[in-house]
Amino acid sequence: MASTREVELLKKESIATAGTKTMDVGLSDPITALDIIVKKTNSNRTPEAHPGKIIKGIEVVDGADVLFSMNGQDAIALEYYQSGKVPGAMTNYEVGQWSMVHARVSFGRKMFDELYALDPKRFNNVQIKIEHDLALGGSTGTVADLSVYAHVFDEKIIEPRGFMLSKEIYSFLPVANAWVYVSMPGDYPIRALMWGANECEDGPEYNLANIKIDEADGKHVLLESETERYMFQSAARDPIYSEHCILKPAAGDTMLTFYGAPHWEREPSMMPETTGMDCALITAAGCKYQVMNETAGIMAGFLTGHIPFGQVYVPFGDPQSEDYWDITKSGSGKLSLQAGATPDVDEYVRVFCQQVRSY
Repeated sequence: MASTREVELLKKESIATAGTKTMDVGLSDPITALDIIVKKTNSNRTPEAHPGKIIKGIEVVDGADVLFSMNGQDAIALEYYQSGKVPGAMTNYEVGQWSMVHARVSFGRKMFDELYALDPKRFNNVQIKIEHDLALGGSTGTVADLSVYAHVFDEKIIEPRGFMLSKEIYSFLPVANAWVYVSMPGDYPIRALMWGANECEDGPEYNLANIKIDEADGKHVLLESETERYMFQSAARDPIYSEHCILKPAAGDTMLTFYGAPHWEREPSMMPETTGMDCALITAAGCKYQVMNETAGIMAGFLTGHIPFGQVYVPFGDPQSEDYWDITKSGSGKLSLQAGATPDVDEYVRVFCQQVRSY
């Protein structure tokens, strides 16, 4: 007998047509995590955006009660931060080959957390809703599929006290040098905050220059910093984000623009199948990368760096401990973000809150 098991909730299914897949979870055992997998085959080698963009939205709901809500890129970033591990993925822009995206939705502090898990018995009808559009990410293609898995407790009987509730609470378009103030939800303790824009073409510190988090109407400041300084600090805390990438310029001496998850202090390490390669970056940060080879050969390697998909993460203590910001006692909390002098005014910044929701 096994303590845990993996359940296939959705066997590989075509998502050639953009839409939303809705499914009942149909489980009674506590769920520690869900895995949403997208695999797309390219019909050409011209990158459109990062393949993670194919997953436009992930929602876990019980009727009108939202238990999780993020897009695929942001879900990947959150899991990386809270687990300290880079999710498995393949970013491949070459014609006839495929990319694979792995977005995990965790309901505990770690995999198979016995204190925090989503217990379907506590709800009426838990559903998963996945909005998808294969045209948004990877190279152009018409073939993609979606599969969904649940990691659940089996023979091990647990009585979770609650689960991690992660969802978007605010979004805005930045205006140069302007401050935006986001009130925190006060119904449950806050475990972490995360914010950013997925497709900025410059560093997160240029998009949002300053951060402040306070409570009790500003009487108690939890964090106040320039974004750049905070990212340097968090870079020592979080592992280097690394993703495997394959691509091919259309012709020799032709620059190819493509997209990677690391948005800050990035470094592509690409090896050509033929001799002679020049590799250049538009900037030291942002979603866009460029490579050029003297001959039109396949290049393969790794993209490494920090701040995946432009998301800055602030945990309130050790992410795998009982630490959190108990805003229920202070009564109010606020996140203040100041845009830089040259923000990306066309790209929405989304703010996410992860709370410890008790049963």
